[in-house]
Amino acid sequence: MTLVEVLIAVALIAILSGAVLVGSGALGSSRERAAATLVVSAVRLGLARANTTGRPARLVFDLDANKLTLEETSSLVLAREKGEDVEGDEAEDEAGQDSKDAVAELENAAELEAKGIIDGPRAPRPEFSAVQQFKADSEDAEDGRALGKGVAFRAVQTEHDASERTRGRVYLYFWPGGETEHAVVHLGRDDDEGLTVVVSALTGRAKIEKGKVELPEPRADGQISERDEE
Repeated sequence: MTLVEVLIAVALIAILSGAVLVGSGALGSSRERAAATLVVSAVRLGLARANTTGRPARLVFDLDANKLTLEETSSLVLAREKGEDVEGDEAEDEAGQDSKDAVAELENAAELEAKGIIDGPRAPRPEFSAVQQFKADSEDAEDGRALGKGVAFRAVQTEHDASERTRGRVYLYFWPGGETEHAVVHLGRDDDEGLTVVVSALTGRAKIEKGKVELPEPRADGQISERDEE
């Protein structure tokens, strides 16, 4: 082979290699965008479901399995549970005293009974079931939808979370009337900056932004205005 032929062969190899790299990057970006669009669609469906049925719904982010599941409850009210902690007697100082005094036990039982009367009857814990309309197309598929190959949740934080979550399950709730929570869902591939789905509590709108976006802190009055969310 002449030097010209060798240069031509090297140039062709470089062009083909560049095309493969550009094509794989474009495919990954499209998968990332599709995953973010899936989250947006799930938020819209959750709001529509709560408004249509008149029952609260929630979006479950499984950060370990990189899967989304939309659930709804049969109850019309989603009540917050009261604290389970009850103030009791202090621990015994003496190691040899292995039992409590009978009078102290009666007093403790009376306190518990009185607290139960004051608190009143507790509402049963609402049970959620998966919305089949959000299930994957395959008949034997599990409840929910996967983000897609190569795309994973980086971090998710909702309004009721003290900090962002990177493991376990995170819940975003929807109530009849178009109410939801502020939330940010950061997802991406490998080491890229990824995309963030920002959910507005006031408007119920979900939008996609490039990179990581932090959950906006509420103002002194505890509210975020419509103008702040534009």
